[in-house]
Amino acid sequence: MAKQRTLNDIRQSKEYQTALQGGDFIKPTTKPAKSTAEVMSKNPFEHEEVDKAVDQIVETLQPQIFDTIFQMINDEMTKRYVFDSSEYLTEAGLELFEDEWFEFYHENHGKIMHKLLQNLK
Repeated sequence: MAKQRTLNDIRQSKEYQTALQGGDFIKPTTKPAKSTAEVMSKNPFEHEEVDKAVDQIVETLQPQIFDTIFQMINDEMTKRYVFDSSEYLTEAGLELFEDEWFEFYHENHGKIMHKLLQNLK
C-alpha cells in the first residue's frame, strides 16, 4: 500500500517547488522534451493547405473589395458639390470641359482610394 502524502510533503517536493518558480507541473519522463521548433512544425493549424486556402480567399475577394470601395468612393463623391460637373462653367466648350472634368474627377477618385487603402493597412 502506497504511503499517503501530506500537504506539507507535497509542498516540499521537487515538483511543487519547480511549479512555484514557473516550471511545469508535469513530472519529467524518460523521453527528452520536444523543442519549441519541433512542436511548432507539427502545428495542425499551420500547413500548406491553410496557406493555399488563405491565398485563394484573398484572390477571390480582392477584386470584389476593390470594386465595392471604388463604387462607395464614387457614391460619396457625387454627394459633394465640388465633384458635381454642373457646378463648373467653362468658356472653352463642352468637349474640352468633359475631357478635363474626366481627368479631374478620376485623379481625385484615385487619391481618395489610395488614402483609404493606406489607412486600412
